[in-house]
Amino acid sequence: MAQNNWLNRTTKELILNTDAADMSARFVGDFSAYASNAEWVYDPDLSAVSGWPSKYWIIAAYPSDSVTLMDAAARAVVDQALLDAARDVVVAQLDRVEDILRAFMLVVIDEMNLLRQQFNTTTAESAQLTNTTFTDRTAAQLRSAVRGKLGT
Repeated sequence: MAQNNWLNRTTKELILNTDAADMSARFVGDFSAYASNAEWVYDPDLSAVSGWPSKYWIIAAYPSDSVTLMDAAARAVVDQALLDAARDVVVAQLDRVEDILRAFMLVVIDEMNLLRQQFNTTTAESAQLTNTTFTDRTAAQLRSAVRGKLGT
C-alpha cells in the first residue's frame, strides 16, 4: 500500500505516511484518487514553511495546494491573539467559585471597600477635607485590573 502525507486545510493537521484507505476510514470523503480535495491537501509541498509552526502557515483554498508562510505582521497578530487567549484563561480563574484565587480576590475587595467606607466616613466628618468619596470596588473591576497587569 502506498503511504502518503495529508494536510487539513482548516485545522492544519498534518498526517504522515497514511494511505488513502486509512484516510477514508478516519475521515468523511473519498481519498482513493490520491489527490487533494476541498478539505485535504495530498502530499503538500511544505518547503516554504519548513521550520515554522503550522500556526503561521497559509493553506490555499481548493483547488490550489500551495502552503506559504505568513509575513511578520500576520505572525505578530497570531501571536498576540494566542497571548490574549492565554491571559483570558488565567483571569477566568477569578470566576471559578471554588478557586482559591477567587476567594482571595473577594477578601481583598472586602478589605478595600471597608477602608474606602472608613475613609468616606472620616472625610465627611472633617470640614478641612474635601467631600471626595470613593465608591466600592467590584469583582469585575478587580478582574479587569488583574487582566491589565498580566505581562507587565
